Amino acid sequence: MKLFILLLSLTLALADHHEGHSHDHGHGSSDYVVKTHEDLVRFRNMCAEQVHASAEDVAKYVKWDFADEEKSRCYLKCIFEHFGLFDATHGFDVHKIHEQLAGGAHVDHSDEVHQKIADCADNNAQGSDACTWAYRGGMCFMRSNLQLVQQSVKA
Repeated sequence: MKLFILLLSLTLALADHHEGHSHDHGHGSSDYVVKTHEDLVRFRNMCAEQVHASAEDVAKYVKWDFADEEKSRCYLKCIFEHFGLFDATHGFDVHKIHEQLAGGAHVDHSDEVHQKIADCADNNAQGSDACTWAYRGGMCFMRSNLQLVQQSVKA
């Protein structure tokens, strides 16, 4: 759970830093646009409504406090989907996650960070529902990239 909290914290920090900027990553096929803090706020509201989160739930989510329960897992899946980082059919998009974490800076998709992301983006061989799949990957990612996330949040 702390992994996803840190991932979203990083995303929020980078979104705050890069708000309003358009980014061309020079990857040719990648047309991913790094999301901003405003996007995150909008997605939070939409996802809270979608999963019927109470005001108390939302207060916890804003503080990155997610219980391992269906509502929280589905809220996280919804956030990932709106960020364009996950879909229920294909799972996580490792390249887009890396680009979002880099906040629009050039990324080397052969580096250690990319490999850590890829290691967590499983193919759902367990046959989990989409919410659990998204939650599991998010938690793994945050655990694997704790230092990266902590450094980026401080930036």
